[in-house]
Amino acid sequence: MLRYTARRLVLTIPTLIGISVVTFILVHLAPGSPVSVELGLSPAGQDRSEELKEYSRAFFLHLPLFVNLDVQDVAKDVDQLLVMAQDPQKREFVRRQLIYRGGAALPHLLPRLDSLGSEEREVVLQALDKVAERMGIADELARNPDKQAFWRSYWSYYKMDYRQSRARRLVDRYINFHDALAYHEIIRLDTFALPAVLESLGREKDWDRIRLLVAFVEHAMGKTPAAAGARDAAGREAIVEGWEDWWWRYEDEFTACTGLCRVTGLVTKTQYYHWVQRLIKLDFGDSLRDGRKINEKLRERLPVTLLLSMLALLVSYLVSVPLGVYSATKVSTMRDRIITLFLFALYSLPSFWVAIILIRLLCGVGSLDLFPIQGLTTPGAEAWPLASRFFDLLHHLVLPVTCLSYVSFATLSRYQRSATLEVLRQDYVRTARAKGLSETAVMVRHVLRNSLVPIVTLLGVQIPFLIGGSVIIERIFGIEGMGLETFEAIRARDYNWILAVAFITSILTVTGMLISDILYAVIDPRISYAKK
Repeated sequence: MLRYTARRLVLTIPTLIGISVVTFILVHLAPGSPVSVELGLSPAGQDRSEELKEYSRAFFLHLPLFVNLDVQDVAKDVDQLLVMAQDPQKREFVRRQLIYRGGAALPHLLPRLDSLGSEEREVVLQALDKVAERMGIADELARNPDKQAFWRSYWSYYKMDYRQSRARRLVDRYINFHDALAYHEIIRLDTFALPAVLESLGREKDWDRIRLLVAFVEHAMGKTPAAAGARDAAGREAIVEGWEDWWWRYEDEFTACTGLCRVTGLVTKTQYYHWVQRLIKLDFGDSLRDGRKINEKLRERLPVTLLLSMLALLVSYLVSVPLGVYSATKVSTMRDRIITLFLFALYSLPSFWVAIILIRLLCGVGSLDLFPIQGLTTPGAEAWPLASRFFDLLHHLVLPVTCLSYVSFATLSRYQRSATLEVLRQDYVRTARAKGLSETAVMVRHVLRNSLVPIVTLLGVQIPFLIGGSVIIERIFGIEGMGLETFEAIRARDYNWILAVAFITSILTVTGMLISDILYAVIDPRISYAKK
């Protein structure tokens, strides 16, 4: 059994990868996008093109899904910005973008400065004035009346300094020896040194060194210094994680992709690769709807949905198994027909319609006020004793669990009825009765246990069915679980949340199927997964 379980767990990996690929394709093939949703929410006539472009980059929506035949990097960005500079209406945007990229753009910008038109060159020189302030050479630039000549001279003297190997050596000297000259050189490289700085930031454990690195990143990006004010370990860790996450999203805006990068970039510069990167670390990224971490929202909402689904699953089996067995013992009688008619009548009723009817009948909307209409707890219940809170939770769960579970009664009970009828025809059942065992002993010890094998098969299938059904039920009863959040995420095209829910549902389904296989051997000792 242990070998079989281990083998199934190993096979789960390619299964989940396949499920993730199919889900990723289906989600992104759906019409519309988060960007279009954001654009639709903006007032008419308001230009949000720049904001939406940053929104797309922040969530990798600007990348292809699976294969990137046109890998973007700082060199291509500079090329595109220089073309855009020919449009008078876009020159302010170009100027801001060149200031943002700073020193990282210089190797691709300064060699082409003389070949630009006069108006485009003026936009570039205005941007370089601001970059020079960050680089610490603003005074030198101010003393030179010909800015174009200054930058031409600057590049002829310092172009050999713009190499990542040199930037790494300077960063090592700075954090190891607090070398002021090395820091001055790093400042002059500006954003060109970001790859070396962020690489060191990911390795360092000492806060004094980390603080120096973060201070440079804050300076290069024009952010208010926050590292010096971080007092506790949690605050420091949040600052480091924030900058590492930012670099993971925007690295291609400050680095050039050449050589092997062009080959690997076909796969690594895609939406799916970035999602899988997070998936391996069980980090589902940020919500496109509200910007919150998906993991935080899952910690809040997954337990609620699992509670509803597992209770519904338990109720389904507790009701269906006895009904199926009872119907089998009363086969072709009026009782069997009544049970069958009742169960299939329930099966035909949509759960959302039943939920609305129950609310109108039992939740104070009509004549009866037996159950609460919304939520899982009564306001102020946090101050109640533990026993009171427990019964209050059960009181709120009655209607949602009922609406989730009743649809399964017909399916499960029919499977149980058929399996029971098959077992009742077996020779060992007749033998047990011939030995003088009571009917109860025959049914419990021989019939029930052997008839459970088919119904256990449905365990893995029931889990995604119940989680899917909770989308509407949680919405109707105002329960803040995964279902309610998924409903809102679908409306907002929140890919990250939808993919996270699909992946978790896949894990639960595979786990349910594995549990089903293990229960086979527990229920029927004749079933063995060991090789003969």
